Amino acid sequence: MKKHINLISSSAWMVVAGIFCLGGIRLGLGSYDEPGPGFFPFLMSVFLFSFSLILFISSLKKVKQLNVIVSSRFWPESDGIKRILFVVVSLFMYVFVLNYLGFVLTTFFFMFFLLRVIHPHKWITVFLGAGLTAGLSYAIFELWLKAHLPVGPLGF
Repeated sequence: MKKHINLISSSAWMVVAGIFCLGGIRLGLGSYDEPGPGFFPFLMSVFLFSFSLILFISSLKKVKQLNVIVSSRFWPESDGIKRILFVVVSLFMYVFVLNYLGFVLTTFFFMFFLLRVIHPHKWITVFLGAGLTAGLSYAIFELWLKAHLPVGPLGF
C-alpha cells in the first residue's frame, strides 16, 4: 500500500514542480550576476522534481515491503513536544536577536543550538555545521546576491 501512495504522491509533486518551473521561467530567470524573480521558484522546482523522481523510482523498484510495526503514539519520543517548543522559541529568539548580534553570529548560535541541544551531535559536527551554515549563507546572500544582512558588533 505504501508503495502505491509513494507513486501517487511523487507523481503529484512532479506535476507541482513542473508548474512552478514554468512559472519561474515566465517570471524570468535573470543572469548569473542578477538573478531574476523566477530564479528561486525555478531552482526549488528543480529540487522538488528531482527528489520526487528519486522517490518515484525507488517506489517502483521495491518488490516486497517489510512489515513495519507502527507506533500508536503520535510522538514516539517522550520529549518530542519539548523539542518542538524549543525550536519555536529559538526561532523567535533568532528573529529578536538578529539585529543586535548580526546575521553571521546569530545564525551560528542558532545552528549550534539546534545541532547540540535539539538533536545532539558530536562537537566537531556541531561546530562545522554551524560554521558552514553561517558562512555559506553569508557568502550566498551578502557576497553573491548582494543582499544587505544585519551587521553585528564585530562588523559582519
